[in-house]
Amino acid sequence: MDYRELLKKYKQYLIVGMILVLLISGSIFFMIVNSKQKQVSNPDEAMIMNSTSASQSLESESVSQQIYVDIKGAVKKPGMYEGKANMRVWDAVMLAGGVNEEADTKQVNFSERITDQMVIYVPKFGEEVQVSDQGSEAKENPSKDTSKVDLNQADESELQTLPSIGQKKAQEIIRYREEKGGFKTIDELKNISGFGEKTFEKLKESIKV
Repeated sequence: MDYRELLKKYKQYLIVGMILVLLISGSIFFMIVNSKQKQVSNPDEAMIMNSTSASQSLESESVSQQIYVDIKGAVKKPGMYEGKANMRVWDAVMLAGGVNEEADTKQVNFSERITDQMVIYVPKFGEEVQVSDQGSEAKENPSKDTSKVDLNQADESELQTLPSIGQKKAQEIIRYREEKGGFKTIDELKNISGFGEKTFEKLKESIKV
């Protein structure tokens, strides 16, 4: 059989078949491209989903993190207990059996979140919670500062209350601040004749500007 005659006889069928193949291939390609565009067209939704997933993961890790607190004072079972990061002081106290009948619960913030190595102390009635040294120091500082003599404000008699300061030196301090427009720092005192390093060392804890 002559192939040329076959091609002529079935030519139209071959053309139709090729067209169908092209149409099917084009449809498949269009569907793939359209699917990718839909994925790209919703980046905000994808970000929200990722953010939500990350938030849930962090929350889960936070809840599962183990920490230790030392519970003392008027509780039924004082000691060190293992807790979780999302727990409050009240939850931790419950681990120690709760407070006993001597507990002064007004002095405890039971709503505070616990932290690792935290010391929870429940005082008894009539017992005052000690203030930290840092807090005491902060309260003392203002009184110390107000007791110092201000080089820019003190008069002659006030200046003479300073160690090693007589009438002449007091007058020199007043003259200097009037000429210079006031002291910027207490170190300027050493610019005045008669105020050496030794004298300044005696005065520096008692003066301010």
